[in-house]
Amino acid sequence: MGEMRSMLKALMTSLGYSNIDVEPSGQAAIKRLLSNHYSIVLSDYNLGGVINGQQILEITRKLYALDHSTIFIMITADIAYENVVSVLEYQPDSYLVKPFTPAAFQRRFERVQKQKSVFDEINQFRKKQDFVNMEVKAKEIMLQQPHFGSLCLKIIGESLFARKRYKEAKRHYMQVTREHVNFAWAHHGVALCEMKLGNTLAAIDNLNTTIKLSRHFLSAYDLLADAQEKLGNYEAAQAAMLTVLQVSPYSIERSERLGKLSNRLQDWKNTEHAYARILRLARDTSEEKVEHYYNYLHAITNLIENGDTSSKLVEKFRRALTRLRSLGKGNPIVVSNSFRAEVQQYLSRDHQGEAIKSWQQWNQMIEKGIAAPIKDTQVKVIKHRLGLL
Repeated sequence: MGEMRSMLKALMTSLGYSNIDVEPSGQAAIKRLLSNHYSIVLSDYNLGGVINGQQILEITRKLYALDHSTIFIMITADIAYENVVSVLEYQPDSYLVKPFTPAAFQRRFERVQKQKSVFDEINQFRKKQDFVNMEVKAKEIMLQQPHFGSLCLKIIGESLFARKRYKEAKRHYMQVTREHVNFAWAHHGVALCEMKLGNTLAAIDNLNTTIKLSRHFLSAYDLLADAQEKLGNYEAAQAAMLTVLQVSPYSIERSERLGKLSNRLQDWKNTEHAYARILRLARDTSEEKVEHYYNYLHAITNLIENGDTSSKLVEKFRRALTRLRSLGKGNPIVVSNSFRAEVQQYLSRDHQGEAIKSWQQWNQMIEKGIAAPIKDTQVKVIKHRLGLL
């Protein structure tokens, strides 16, 4: 809310900070974070749009826009967040439950700054990819300040894995799981090592444990899908993507993977749902791509061919086709592909006359140079299906 943004800006100003940017939405915040470096990020968890604060943290950390030296504080009105945050894969440095006083914020902020200073040298080693010294420093901190033990154990595992010492990393993570059975990240670490060592079934067991401990450990689902695909279990890989999108429904990347898996399985209903989600999330952003519209239209056409001739589905096709042509205006290849999709859709509904009209219009567009020409063999196939040969 605007009032909260103003209050936080005033609070940070009172603490001596002056170079402060403010954004009202998650999407706008991500754009900022991908183009600028910030030392501190304050984010509400619920941002009222398709992107929440946790996704901002995950996306920017995965893309290295936020390095580990950046302070990230989550602000939430949901007291249940406390039960979730400790097992999240990407954890904020701290969180505050609204309402809170300026004094409470300052105390929490100072505590986070002290913690960051403890790990500053490790973060510098990480930036230089000096994983050996990263591990040495983590062990040193663990001896001197045992209350940071969990973070240090995680860093040691990260260091061993980064150095491709997978057997040693596996032993390290397994030792952690024996001493701390509820550390989801340690079970995930074992799974990562098992995958590298070629033990796919063992990886799956550990990933299922990770997800059982923390349904919000999103990359565990990604790795689980990788493992199932490696074994040729495409339905199980699809199930992993369906589940993770129930937990975190706003990922274009995961929706696209679900679409591809569902297409492979000829599960046209889930293919259509996956690409419909992508079109909603990507509309009017840099992620909006004509390829997603092709896949969406293809899925709808296959649903129609398999007996779903509902007017709602036909209307979805029409709206998507209109948007595709708007996006591809001026691109002859996109124009030609849009007519190809339209002709196929009419034929799937046995609307021969409409298909022929679309074909004739397509040819006019080709003659004018508005649509890209197609090969003679493709022309013969289309004419044969239209009954024009």
